[in-house]
Amino acid sequence: MKTHFFDIIATGLDHDAPDFEQKFYDAGCDDALVIYRSGLICVSFARDAATMEEAIVSATDAVKSTGATIIRIDRDADPDMVS
Repeated sequence: MKTHFFDIIATGLDHDAPDFEQKFYDAGCDDALVIYRSGLICVSFARDAATMEEAIVSATDAVKSTGATIIRIDRDADPDMVS
């Protein structure tokens, strides 16, 4: 298992709602930091999975289950590939 780092950028939820952050936690995003900036929701993950693809699929499923709409996924560079 490897830890994969990436951000899911989304919209569509009221960031002022009292349960805003709890929705993500309950959806399985307890390995992420959720912030709201410039009108967008950024869910920054450090997700353990066998592959980056598995990590992203499970994270996008979780974010979608909150009712948010995913705009894009920003992947960090693989630290093993950076010199």
